[in-house]
Amino acid sequence: MARMTPEARARLEAFKAVKVKHPRLEEVDRLVTQTIEEPAGATHLLLYGPSGVDKSTVTKRLTERFVAAERDPAIIPVVWVEARPSDTGVYARLDYYRQVLTALQDHAAVHDRLMHLALMARPRRTKVEAIEWLDMREAVEYALKLLQVKAVVIDEAQHLLHVTAPLRPVDQLDWLKSLTNRTQVLHVLVGPYDLCEVPNLSGQAARRGRDLHFPRYHIARHAERQEFVGALRYLLAQVPLTCDVDGLLARWRWFAEGSIGCIGILRDWLVDTVAALLAEGESVLTLEALQAHALAVGQRVRLEMDARTGERTVEESQAHSHQQLQQLLGTAARGQLTAAGAATSRALLPPAAMPPHAPSATTTSPQTTSRRRIERAPARDPVGASISVTPANKCAFRGMIALVPAAMQEAGVAKVECPECTTMRSLPLRGETVRFPPHDKRKTRTPPRAARWVKRGTTWELVGP
Repeated sequence: MARMTPEARARLEAFKAVKVKHPRLEEVDRLVTQTIEEPAGATHLLLYGPSGVDKSTVTKRLTERFVAAERDPAIIPVVWVEARPSDTGVYARLDYYRQVLTALQDHAAVHDRLMHLALMARPRRTKVEAIEWLDMREAVEYALKLLQVKAVVIDEAQHLLHVTAPLRPVDQLDWLKSLTNRTQVLHVLVGPYDLCEVPNLSGQAARRGRDLHFPRYHIARHAERQEFVGALRYLLAQVPLTCDVDGLLARWRWFAEGSIGCIGILRDWLVDTVAALLAEGESVLTLEALQAHALAVGQRVRLEMDARTGERTVEESQAHSHQQLQQLLGTAARGQLTAAGAATSRALLPPAAMPPHAPSATTTSPQTTSRRRIERAPARDPVGASISVTPANKCAFRGMIALVPAAMQEAGVAKVECPECTTMRSLPLRGETVRFPPHDKRKTRTPPRAARWVKRGTTWELVGP
């Protein structure tokens, strides 16, 4: 690529600084701002969605707006940090401490306190004393309270929760909750769909947390299609090159498919194309140039798979939780009605009509308390041919899996590894779904080496030579 002139570089930087205000981003910005202003007892807010949907963009702009609106220079309302993959599990917290203190060190009182912290000056030692950990934590709490910080935004927060034994993800949430209890600071955890499982870690995580889904645009829905086209029109109008806006807008479906409905991916695509054209001295944004800098088919397949898997996880989790709640509430309601009905019947009977061994309303029989009636949760009993017993030599994993036939065809790999017993099967690619067949448990211990699809967490990945 030819070297870009200073004038071309300035035009490119101006285009990169364009802020696209589309409805999804504005709604997420409003809800996050509202939670920061009034957490209502929450210690953390989870913001998750597909890659490229503009999660980082919305939180960075929100941070800048809060800081710009604060008139007192001694107050920093919001701090933005990025969690980085840790070399060892316990150092995820140390990295958080260092980034927060670095962001707040311009305040004289905070700077003076940092001068005496050994871990700020020598962060790469293999052994850290407990007193040094406490010094770092107390310095962070001191700085957050001194500068009246309302929220700490942690981007790529999934790295903060990827810890090694003896730590668990729920321990990280308890640690953040403790910081919030002492400083009244809300933690906004931003990341991919991995974060949607956080509320299920414990009752405390569900009670003290809030979660917010930042979805992509689905062009099959009329309202979302209109919003995506509006964002595309705005970006094309800001391109620092001659551009046939109406002609390119006629290809809106192609742009939506190339960006999988994510405005962040769309913006990066346009920036990449404009940068290449400016470096070559071109003055017109062409369809050919956009095609040359679009994501490869394999990249789009992977992004589409991750987005669909995450969306399905959110939908299934909500439906399952709703079903469980209805079952629990239904069981409790029946138990209360049964007890109330029995008490009412006893109260209406005259003393002579009561059974000789029936307890009164004010006394409790020892036999009654020792033989409490147990009601099981409502469920459908399998009958007849629907009863299924898995033999000892059969693996329990089977059925439809979250793989897209188009992705398997693109990769040229049809082998899939069972996540339970590591058996490999070549699956037929028919229709829009992929099903793993019933199979015997794998008996050999030799690790498979062929190229295959393997389930990692909630997603399927292509591994092997």
